[in-house]
Amino acid sequence: MPKFNFLATTIGTVLGLGVVAAMPNAHAASLIPSREGEIKTNLGCFVPTTLCIDTTPLGYTVTSLDFDGAGGYGPSRLFVDDRATSNTYVGSSLRVSFGTRDAGTNTGVNEYWLRPVAITESSRLPENGQLEVGRFLFEFTKVMSEITLDFFDVEDIGTGVLLINNSPVGSSMLSAGKNNGIQTLTFYNVKSFEVQLGNAYSSKFPKYGDGVNLGIKGTPKAVPEAGTTLGLGALAVAGMFGLRQRKKSVLAG
Repeated sequence: MPKFNFLATTIGTVLGLGVVAAMPNAHAASLIPSREGEIKTNLGCFVPTTLCIDTTPLGYTVTSLDFDGAGGYGPSRLFVDDRATSNTYVGSSLRVSFGTRDAGTNTGVNEYWLRPVAITESSRLPENGQLEVGRFLFEFTKVMSEITLDFFDVEDIGTGVLLINNSPVGSSMLSAGKNNGIQTLTFYNVKSFEVQLGNAYSSKFPKYGDGVNLGIKGTPKAVPEAGTTLGLGALAVAGMFGLRQRKKSVLAG
């Protein structure tokens, strides 16, 4: 298991002081667009252009993956949803409806969450699009020093992070929790991650499956300004040189 998946990399003492001092203050911020619509993935968007959300300006892209092989389900769609409003998305062959009250997964009002929509390979929408199940690959344009993933309403096994930076990770599959509860995973030095949301074949909910929504917060890895780290190092050397000079003066006196 790659060590960087769970532990922040230790920086050498002398260089670390310069790098840390040169870094601007960074705080984790939500990586979910603050408007409702469909996330643009490798599938494109089936909704009108005005409701299609490109996440590239936020620093990442999303690829939807088939989570059960041939037969059954195909790659899922992914939406940004706020339960405060009802929304209906109509395409040439699909119609997805989100109400202010869901059959099983109800996030907080005035909160934006990533909401997957499971679709069968025959282009059918279980629960009119309200089965929140899907597998997605998130790829960042820059390394994220830290990401925090909030999983909403995990009530059965099957949800979790499968890969970080294209490498398998252990102990990142979530246990069954309480209805509408939130479970959180945090990773460091992340360029990409693959995540499974929900379980379409849940034995606990055999009729509907176990739907799960996703929240993401992240901090981009800071890059020291050109010359700043070297300047701090030079100051440190100058300081030590000055100290030696003062010691010589004292001895001479």
